[in-house]
Amino acid sequence: MNCHGLIAAAGLSSRMDGFKPLMKLNGFPMIQMTVQSLKNAGIRDITVVTGYRAEEMEQVLLPLQVHVVRNKAYRETDMLGSIRLGLEHMKETDAVFFLPGDLPLLAPASLQKVKDRLGKISKQTDVLVPVTGEKTSHPPVLLPGGRQAVLSYQGEGGLKGSFSSMQAEYMELNDPGALADADRRADFEGLRAYAKEHKGVSEQLCQNWYEEAGLPEHIRSHCLAVGELAGSLAERLTKHGACLDIELCRSGGYVHDLCRLSENHEAAAGAFLRKKGYLTLAKIAERHGGFETEPETVCEEGALVCLADKLIQEERRVTLNVRYEKAFAHTPVKEKILKTVRICRKLIEEFEVMTGEKL
Repeated sequence: MNCHGLIAAAGLSSRMDGFKPLMKLNGFPMIQMTVQSLKNAGIRDITVVTGYRAEEMEQVLLPLQVHVVRNKAYRETDMLGSIRLGLEHMKETDAVFFLPGDLPLLAPASLQKVKDRLGKISKQTDVLVPVTGEKTSHPPVLLPGGRQAVLSYQGEGGLKGSFSSMQAEYMELNDPGALADADRRADFEGLRAYAKEHKGVSEQLCQNWYEEAGLPEHIRSHCLAVGELAGSLAERLTKHGACLDIELCRSGGYVHDLCRLSENHEAAAGAFLRKKGYLTLAKIAERHGGFETEPETVCEEGALVCLADKLIQEERRVTLNVRYEKAFAHTPVKEKILKTVRICRKLIEEFEVMTGEKL
């Protein structure tokens, strides 16, 4: 199914003491995290509707390779007007995933469930609406009939009114991130805490931690190389149907050797990150040295970071045979190394089958 993304971010943020799309979570502007949440599901054709402070927004959006449509009448129009404008500039597609600009914390697993449900949806359905608890949540997905309904709607009630005119199908999502928007400062503080616990961080934040940990330059270079490879592998997998948190993979690689100078450096990195509240990132750092249990799939952030680490020697991309050449020279080879190499080869094979690329 050909899926596009549409993000409405034209408003004034009038209830917030700041401009929401450019407020930062984990070192990223919020709008960047919202865009990334769709990219985590393999959606690359994304349109963002800007309005207020459009030039600043467009500078942030420029490196993200999205389509930008400017709503010049943002002061007079509501979200329905922005969505219509975005749809009018969008190519025909099977499904449009819609998000407001202040909903950056969707879990990749939730987007996978939505994509799976789309493959089974009734042909009469205009819109697929996720529900979390008793509340409708995000992302609603407009099918062709729903797209036409939005463009032609003349009734009252704005976007909600247009949805009431459609044939809707509902699905359950157990994802707090599907409800986590930010209208007021207290909402934003809740987003900040949730993002720290569950999401990846910016490269600049990792660089700050390198300074704090006193990490030597050669280890920093290794961490950055592992992070870039992990992020690249995740991006390539999402293009072929996987749903992965790409920035969690990238920053997991960036921080995996954060406390390399410490004894039991995996646990030390985990403790460093847990103290700051970055719990999911801490779990990835703690397990990167090897596989305590065999991962079921390469489409899991911790497994992907561990694999990337085994394919980088110093800062160079290498094969497993080169990476473990010295270890293989010893007889007998340690059981832990044999297990790690066996699992890595299994993950590499899965990656190559999914993507059609050689690693």
